[in-house]
Amino acid sequence: MDNKLNIIGIRGIIREFFAIIIGAIFLFTSAGTFYWGRAWIYISIAFLYQVTYISILMIIDPQLLNERGNLNWKETKLHDKYFLIFYPIFSYSSLIVAGLDVVRFKWSNIPLITIYPSLLVFILSCYLGLWAYVSNSSFILTHRNDKISDQRVCTTGPYRYIRHPGYLAAIITSFCYPFIIGSLFSLIPVFFDKIQIDSISMVSIAVTYA
Repeated sequence: MDNKLNIIGIRGIIREFFAIIIGAIFLFTSAGTFYWGRAWIYISIAFLYQVTYISILMIIDPQLLNERGNLNWKETKLHDKYFLIFYPIFSYSSLIVAGLDVVRFKWSNIPLITIYPSLLVFILSCYLGLWAYVSNSSFILTHRNDKISDQRVCTTGPYRYIRHPGYLAAIITSFCYPFIIGSLFSLIPVFFDKIQIDSISMVSIAVTYA
Protein backbone atom coordinates (compact mmCIF):
# COMPACT_ATOMS: atom_id res chain seq x y z
CA MET A 1 0.00 0.00 0.00
CA ASP A 2 1.23 3.47 -0.91
CA ASN A 3 1.47 5.53 2.27
CA LYS A 4 2.38 8.72 0.45
CA LEU A 5 0.25 11.19 -1.43
CA ASN A 6 0.48 10.45 -5.16
CA ILE A 7 -0.50 12.37 -8.28
CA ILE A 8 -4.06 11.01 -8.15
CA GLY A 9 -4.46 12.25 -4.59
CA ILE A 10 -3.06 15.65 -5.55
CA ARG A 11 -5.52 15.88 -8.43
CA GLY A 12 -8.34 15.03 -6.02
CA ILE A 13 -7.24 17.81 -3.66
CA ILE A 14 -7.07 20.31 -6.53
CA ARG A 15 -10.51 19.21 -7.70
CA GLU A 16 -12.02 19.87 -4.27
CA PHE A 17 -10.56 23.36 -4.02
CA PHE A 18 -11.58 24.05 -7.62
CA ALA A 19 -15.16 23.11 -6.65
CA ILE A 20 -15.08 25.81 -3.95
CA ILE A 21 -13.82 28.37 -6.46
CA ILE A 22 -16.57 27.45 -8.92
CA GLY A 23 -19.11 27.78 -6.09
CA ALA A 24 -17.77 31.23 -5.25
CA ILE A 25 -18.08 32.27 -8.90
CA PHE A 26 -21.72 31.16 -9.01
CA LEU A 27 -22.45 32.84 -5.69
CA PHE A 28 -20.97 36.25 -6.45
CA THR A 29 -22.06 36.26 -10.10
CA SER A 30 -25.69 35.64 -9.15
CA ALA A 31 -25.41 38.35 -6.50
CA GLY A 32 -23.73 40.75 -8.90
CA THR A 33 -21.29 41.99 -6.27
CA PHE A 34 -18.29 40.97 -4.18
CA TYR A 35 -19.43 43.17 -1.28
CA TRP A 36 -21.33 40.49 0.60
CA GLY A 37 -19.95 39.64 4.05
CA ARG A 38 -21.96 36.49 4.74
CA ALA A 39 -20.95 35.03 1.40
CA TRP A 40 -17.29 35.53 2.27
CA ILE A 41 -17.89 33.79 5.61
CA TYR A 42 -19.39 30.85 3.71
CA ILE A 43 -16.44 30.67 1.30
CA SER A 44 -13.97 30.97 4.18
CA ILE A 45 -15.43 28.13 6.25
CA ALA A 46 -15.76 25.88 3.19
CA PHE A 47 -12.09 26.54 2.40
CA LEU A 48 -11.02 26.08 6.03
CA TYR A 49 -12.85 22.76 6.27
CA GLN A 50 -11.09 21.45 3.16
CA VAL A 51 -7.70 22.56 4.49
CA THR A 52 -8.39 20.87 7.85
CA TYR A 53 -9.69 17.60 6.41
CA ILE A 54 -6.90 17.31 3.85
CA SER A 55 -4.19 18.21 6.39
CA ILE A 56 -5.41 15.55 8.83
CA LEU A 57 -5.59 12.82 6.19
CA MET A 58 -2.17 13.77 4.78
CA ILE A 59 -0.75 13.01 8.23
CA ILE A 60 -2.67 9.89 9.23
CA ASP A 61 -3.98 8.33 6.00
CA PRO A 62 -2.67 9.80 2.71
CA GLN A 63 -3.74 6.62 0.94
CA LEU A 64 -7.37 7.55 1.58
CA LEU A 65 -6.77 10.86 -0.20
CA ASN A 66 -5.33 8.89 -3.11
CA GLU A 67 -8.39 6.66 -3.21
CA ARG A 68 -10.81 9.59 -2.94
CA GLY A 69 -8.99 11.31 -5.75
CA ASN A 70 -9.61 8.37 -8.07
CA LEU A 71 -12.90 8.98 -9.90
CA ASN A 72 -13.14 5.59 -11.56
CA TRP A 73 -16.35 6.20 -13.50
CA LYS A 74 -16.34 2.78 -15.15
CA GLU A 75 -16.27 0.90 -11.83
CA THR A 76 -18.56 3.30 -9.96
CA LYS A 77 -21.95 1.82 -9.12
CA LEU A 78 -24.97 3.27 -10.92
CA HIS A 79 -26.55 4.94 -7.86
CA ASP A 80 -23.34 6.83 -7.15
CA LYS A 81 -23.05 7.90 -10.78
CA TYR A 82 -26.36 9.68 -10.26
CA PHE A 83 -24.95 11.16 -7.06
CA LEU A 84 -21.87 12.52 -8.85
CA ILE A 85 -24.09 14.14 -11.47
CA PHE A 86 -26.84 15.66 -9.33
CA TYR A 87 -24.95 16.61 -6.15
CA PRO A 88 -23.03 19.50 -7.77
CA ILE A 89 -26.16 20.58 -9.66
CA PHE A 90 -28.17 20.99 -6.46
CA SER A 91 -25.22 22.46 -4.54
CA TYR A 92 -24.46 25.13 -7.13
CA SER A 93 -28.18 25.81 -7.63
CA SER A 94 -28.41 26.60 -3.93
CA LEU A 95 -25.63 29.19 -4.27
CA ILE A 96 -27.20 30.76 -7.35
CA VAL A 97 -30.57 31.04 -5.60
CA ALA A 98 -28.86 32.53 -2.53
CA GLY A 99 -27.23 35.27 -4.59
CA LEU A 100 -30.50 36.12 -6.32
CA ASP A 101 -32.41 35.99 -3.05
CA VAL A 102 -30.23 37.93 -0.63
CA VAL A 103 -28.68 40.59 -2.85
CA ARG A 104 -30.68 41.07 -6.04
CA PHE A 105 -34.34 40.49 -5.19
CA LYS A 106 -34.39 40.18 -1.37
CA TRP A 107 -37.03 37.45 -1.37
CA SER A 108 -36.23 36.47 2.20
CA ASN A 109 -34.47 37.95 5.19
CA ILE A 110 -32.72 35.67 7.68
CA PRO A 111 -31.38 37.72 10.62
CA LEU A 112 -27.62 37.93 11.01
CA ILE A 113 -27.83 36.41 14.49
CA THR A 114 -28.73 33.02 12.95
CA ILE A 115 -25.17 32.77 11.68
CA TYR A 116 -23.84 31.98 15.16
CA PRO A 117 -25.87 28.84 15.97
CA SER A 118 -25.48 27.79 12.33
CA LEU A 119 -21.69 28.01 12.59
CA LEU A 120 -21.75 26.02 15.84
CA VAL A 121 -23.84 23.24 14.28
CA PHE A 122 -21.65 23.36 11.19
CA ILE A 123 -18.47 22.90 13.23
CA LEU A 124 -19.96 19.98 15.17
CA SER A 125 -21.13 18.26 11.98
CA CYS A 126 -17.71 18.82 10.40
CA TYR A 127 -16.17 17.11 13.41
CA LEU A 128 -18.51 14.17 12.84
CA GLY A 129 -17.45 14.00 9.20
CA LEU A 130 -13.76 14.17 10.06
CA TRP A 131 -14.25 11.50 12.72
CA ALA A 132 -15.76 9.27 10.04
CA TYR A 133 -12.80 9.87 7.71
CA VAL A 134 -10.30 9.07 10.43
CA SER A 135 -12.15 5.94 11.56
CA ASN A 136 -12.84 4.42 8.15
CA SER A 137 -9.89 3.81 5.81
CA SER A 138 -12.39 2.69 3.14
CA PHE A 139 -14.22 6.05 3.07
CA ILE A 140 -13.72 6.49 -0.68
CA LEU A 141 -15.71 8.97 -2.74
CA THR A 142 -18.13 6.45 -4.30
CA HIS A 143 -19.10 2.79 -4.16
CA ARG A 144 -16.93 1.02 -6.73
CA ASN A 145 -17.07 -2.54 -8.02
CA ASP A 146 -13.28 -2.84 -7.95
CA LYS A 147 -13.22 -2.09 -4.19
CA ILE A 148 -16.03 -4.32 -2.93
CA SER A 149 -13.76 -7.24 -2.00
CA ASP A 150 -11.45 -4.91 -0.02
CA GLN A 151 -14.16 -3.27 2.06
CA ARG A 152 -15.53 -4.36 5.41
CA VAL A 153 -18.29 -2.93 7.58
CA CYS A 154 -16.66 -0.34 9.86
CA THR A 155 -17.58 -0.59 13.55
CA THR A 156 -15.20 1.94 15.10
CA GLY A 157 -15.50 5.65 15.77
CA PRO A 158 -18.93 7.13 14.93
CA TYR A 159 -19.81 3.90 13.09
CA ARG A 160 -20.46 2.35 16.49
CA TYR A 161 -23.54 4.55 16.73
CA ILE A 162 -24.68 5.24 13.15
CA ARG A 163 -24.23 3.37 9.90
CA HIS A 164 -23.50 6.41 7.71
CA PRO A 165 -22.04 9.30 9.77
CA GLY A 166 -20.52 10.85 6.64
CA TYR A 167 -23.93 11.20 4.99
CA LEU A 168 -25.42 12.57 8.20
CA ALA A 169 -22.65 15.18 8.45
CA ALA A 170 -23.20 16.16 4.80
CA ILE A 171 -26.94 16.58 5.36
CA ILE A 172 -26.48 18.74 8.46
CA THR A 173 -23.85 21.00 6.89
CA SER A 174 -26.05 21.41 3.80
CA PHE A 175 -28.81 22.87 5.95
CA CYS A 176 -26.36 25.13 7.80
CA TYR A 177 -25.16 26.92 4.65
CA PRO A 178 -28.43 28.76 3.82
CA PHE A 179 -28.58 30.20 7.35
CA ILE A 180 -24.93 31.21 7.20
CA ILE A 181 -25.44 32.93 3.84
CA GLY A 182 -28.85 34.30 4.87
CA SER A 183 -31.12 32.84 2.20
CA LEU A 184 -34.31 31.00 3.07
CA PHE A 185 -35.04 30.18 -0.57
CA SER A 186 -31.70 28.43 -1.03
CA LEU A 187 -33.12 25.74 1.26
CA ILE A 188 -35.23 24.50 -1.67
CA PRO A 189 -32.37 22.96 -3.71
CA VAL A 190 -30.77 21.84 -0.44
CA PHE A 191 -33.97 19.95 0.38
CA PHE A 192 -33.91 18.14 -2.98
CA ASP A 193 -30.21 17.42 -2.45
CA LYS A 194 -31.04 15.93 0.96
CA ILE A 195 -33.62 13.64 -0.64
CA GLN A 196 -30.93 12.46 -3.04
CA ILE A 197 -28.42 11.81 -0.23
CA ASP A 198 -31.07 9.91 1.74
CA SER A 199 -31.79 7.79 -1.32
CA ILE A 200 -28.09 7.08 -1.86
CA SER A 201 -27.74 6.16 1.83
CA MET A 202 -30.62 3.68 1.65
CA VAL A 203 -29.22 2.08 -1.50
CA SER A 204 -25.75 1.81 0.03
CA ILE A 205 -27.20 0.15 3.15
CA ALA A 206 -28.89 -2.40 0.92
CA VAL A 207 -25.60 -2.97 -0.90
CA THR A 208 -23.69 -3.32 2.37
CA TYR A 209 -25.96 -5.98 3.79
CA ALA A 210 -26.84 -7.79 0.54
